[in-house]
Amino acid sequence: MNNILLVMLGIFHLYTHFQTYNNTPLFGVLDNYYSVENNIENIYVGQNKRILPGSVLQVETSAFTHPSNPNLVVGSAITDFIIGGYTTGFYITTNGGFNWQGTNNIQNSAGGTIITVGDPTLLIDYNGNFIIPFASPGGKVGVSYSTSYGANWSFPVDVPGVDTADRIISATDNSSSSFFAGRSYIVYDEFRYYVPAIAGVFITFTTNGGINWSASKEINADTVGFDNCIVSGITTGPLGEVYVLWYNHPYSLGFSKSTNGGVNWIINNENAISPNYGYGTFTHKNIKLNGLPAMKADLSGGERNGWLYVVNLEYRTDSIDLVLYRSTNTGLSWTSNKVNQDNTGGTRLQFFPAIDVDKYGGLNIIYYDTRSSPGNDSCEIFMSRSTDGGNTFNDKKISDHKFKLDTPAVRLYDYLGYIGSYIGVTSGNNKITPIWYDNSSGRYEAWTTSIELPNFEIKIIPEGFYDTLIQKIRMKDTVKVFLRAGVSPYPRIDSSKSIIDSISFIASLLFRNITTGSYYIEARHRNSIETWNAVPVSYTIGNKVSYDFTSSAGSAYGSNLKFVSNKWCVFSGDVNQDGVVDGADAALVDNDVYNFLSGYVNSDVNGDRIVDGSDALIVDNNAANFVSKVTPLQ
Repeated sequence: MNNILLVMLGIFHLYTHFQTYNNTPLFGVLDNYYSVENNIENIYVGQNKRILPGSVLQVETSAFTHPSNPNLVVGSAITDFIIGGYTTGFYITTNGGFNWQGTNNIQNSAGGTIITVGDPTLLIDYNGNFIIPFASPGGKVGVSYSTSYGANWSFPVDVPGVDTADRIISATDNSSSSFFAGRSYIVYDEFRYYVPAIAGVFITFTTNGGINWSASKEINADTVGFDNCIVSGITTGPLGEVYVLWYNHPYSLGFSKSTNGGVNWIINNENAISPNYGYGTFTHKNIKLNGLPAMKADLSGGERNGWLYVVNLEYRTDSIDLVLYRSTNTGLSWTSNKVNQDNTGGTRLQFFPAIDVDKYGGLNIIYYDTRSSPGNDSCEIFMSRSTDGGNTFNDKKISDHKFKLDTPAVRLYDYLGYIGSYIGVTSGNNKITPIWYDNSSGRYEAWTTSIELPNFEIKIIPEGFYDTLIQKIRMKDTVKVFLRAGVSPYPRIDSSKSIIDSISFIASLLFRNITTGSYYIEARHRNSIETWNAVPVSYTIGNKVSYDFTSSAGSAYGSNLKFVSNKWCVFSGDVNQDGVVDGADAALVDNDVYNFLSGYVNSDVNGDRIVDGSDALIVDNNAANFVSKVTPLQ
């Protein structure tokens, strides 16, 4: 019967050839489904907002997410609340960034303002304790902690053993697999100019939520003794490893590793990374933009668990770009790749990078960018995101306004042209929260937005696109997915579209109108059979669902998949998207074969951008086998 049907289809094809002299398909004009050329980005950026508007300077911002409550995010900034001096601002949201509150002057339990000099970096440790380390008067390292969600703070304590501290940064170990979970660390550089013996990179830690701190201990000596070592990064690994990064004049990055909670250091390499450009020499429009490198470890538990990432500001050709350094072996060796993907030509500037690795292993880098300003005098905030460990990046503008760099009316530390050197970013659930500062309101203030990430991903292969020799699909292409209620009459609840990766076969999707519940996944590709998953999947707000249509026939409703080589694929050939592969689809392909059509067209069933006999063969085979959609609606 199949042979007879093929002969009939062949005759029908010849007939349709004679009906298309004017390039008019027998069955009308095809709908232009959805094109891979469209810029599809499954990241939603919310409205920008000032965290705590007012008349106070807010610079050098940090951000941190509560380890057990991702809707609770905190931030900090240096403020000039005190006339002639500085203190620390504390900001908090308990609803994922929808509302913020806080203060521009942290206070102790007696109601007095805590005097800080700079470098406040907020932490929330494994047990939920809030900790703020900072530079305190006299060149010391001060610390306050809060057990009241930041309503008030302890009287500051000075870390023992500190002489003259600079560039104070911190990290806390919140990994459930760590031997040192709950331990928090502060690193800083001693820069007493005339006593080289005590200059260098130092560390201290607490095991009780910031109440007591160990005597500071040297990690790396600065033999030059003139602020040669500048601390720039600290992060912890999945088993409690501690990694410290610092900048060495004249252009190298030092790196140390501890596996026993910062007591001893088994790697101590002053020249672990050799970048092209160095700290302290980048000035633009009379503003010092000497942002330091930033470092973060992957704690996702995924395939890149434990990888280390460093982002650095460097000269590349005639521009200032961001470069990622990656280590897959806990710092023994490093590879590099450019982060920002702008191709505007001419000199463009990217600076003040902040780095975060989300719980799915996504790498997110936030920074200032002048790519939309021909004169390089206006900045916007961008995010470069990688989901493959830094091999590739996609850029997303996250600010909704521009601002021009200028010197603050109140000089920061009385340095002309200095506006600070870092910003903050954190993540939790499917959200990324950056906190930066800009002067669009008339003075430098802290700004934020809420960035929502994909909450579903599917693995799917259109049959005709699959190249069995190289086991990839011939081109990236778009899939549109509807989420339907898991019970009859299965109404559509939300929709999203994304690009199927040609190697991993994964499409990442963001659905913003769904709640916790069970859903059918309805997947539609421009010339494939509509395919549903076998049974409803459960979704919980804040988590991500991954579904694989390629692993077995039973992954699709009614086992309606085709086995090609070693993968299960959705049937190709439904060119007119009516739910069945038949003579109507064959006619459309034949028309386009006759007219030598090429490019991104629905009749290109195998994805090689040429409509020819190979496309017709796929349609003929599936038509001969009466392929059609199978869904719960039937």
